[in-house]
Amino acid sequence: MNEADLIKLRELTLLLDLAYLHHFEGGNRNAKSAEGTIRLEFGNFWYRKENPPVPPSGPEIEAVVIYSSVFSAARVNYFDSLNHAVATVQTWYEMAKEHRASELG
Repeated sequence: MNEADLIKLRELTLLLDLAYLHHFEGGNRNAKSAEGTIRLEFGNFWYRKENPPVPPSGPEIEAVVIYSSVFSAARVNYFDSLNHAVATVQTWYEMAKEHRASELG
């Protein structure tokens, strides 16, 4: 994981938190305790052995996993990169903002 990944992870976390803040501002409270969990997966031993980073570096993210029963029917969402996760969560954030704005009038 490099510095660019850390920046993307911060962006992802911020967007997800903002999406939930907009969602829950309307009094919505029906959510699971795992709501908004972000998990990074770095693969197992065999994945790392067969897919070493070039050039050699720290561990590489194999998958980003986000739990959301609020924004996704799938609940557990798998992304192959932080960029893909950020793009999807950006749409969740925009959707939550628009929904909240429509509730306010």
